[in-house]
Amino acid sequence: MMWPARSAIRPVPAHAVVPRDAVDAVEADLEESDDLEARIVQAFRELDVSQPALSKFLRAELEAVTDDTASALGQFLGVAVHQSFVEAFGARMRPLDENALASTRATFDWDEELRRGAADEMLESDDLVAIGQPHLMAFVREQLDAALEPDEDGDAPDVDLDAVSTVYRTVLIEILALGHAVTPPRGTAPSVSVLM
Repeated sequence: MMWPARSAIRPVPAHAVVPRDAVDAVEADLEESDDLEARIVQAFRELDVSQPALSKFLRAELEAVTDDTASALGQFLGVAVHQSFVEAFGARMRPLDENALASTRATFDWDEELRRGAADEMLESDDLVAIGQPHLMAFVREQLDAALEPDEDGDAPDVDLDAVSTVYRTVLIEILALGHAVTPPRGTAPSVSVLM
């Protein structure tokens, strides 16, 4: 699939696509934690040091989420996404600054607006993020589906859908911003992924 001509979101550089094995490693690590809540708290402390602007962004967005389930989901996904990038790229990750995050958010807003006004548009903004980061987005969508899954009696989960939407949007912006914070491997020129 080619990158859509009408898009405010830039394609993810080929050197910044998170592979499935990195996502699987982070998921396994988090699942094996004896105390997931303490593990998430510790991961946010580490994020404060390695990516302070991103940590501030995530905390600000998630503080506005008052639903406990959605808030826990947001913290889990925020940590898992960052750790997947670190697992995949390590020292090639540059720290984000507040301007980069603000720019990414503005770009995402603009892309949503472009799509809202186009009756013939088949893709949503989150679809573009999924095209660029398929493995990471598959993981994020699996977690969202699990949080929204009906209980064993078939009843809808007791979670605020607007809060889940806020979490999802926050994670999409995080994924986009981190994708453009990965430096290319030494000795290679920056490249842009070509999707067919």
